[in-house]
Amino acid sequence: MAPLPTVQFAIDAPLCSSRIPVQFSIDALDVGADTFSVNLSPEHTTSRAFVATVGQHTLAAHVVNGYMWPDKVVILAAGDVYTDTLPFYCS
Repeated sequence: MAPLPTVQFAIDAPLCSSRIPVQFSIDALDVGADTFSVNLSPEHTTSRAFVATVGQHTLAAHVVNGYMWPDKVVILAAGDVYTDTLPFYCS
């Protein structure tokens, strides 16, 4: 039996130095949340892996009470490990 695909989310915020709480969803279903720690010790920029099924999925993420990244449609095969990179800029 082939392993199910997984999805993880990674924040790309090179100009930030903060903690950023983010909510994740797959196919409009909330799957989890994480607080990224960017350029702070200990650094934490990648979420845990969320199990998905084989096929097409819509990935979404948003900062809690804030910024929403555009949805991303992906097609996952058995055993895939997909990382959705979330660009973010602090001002």
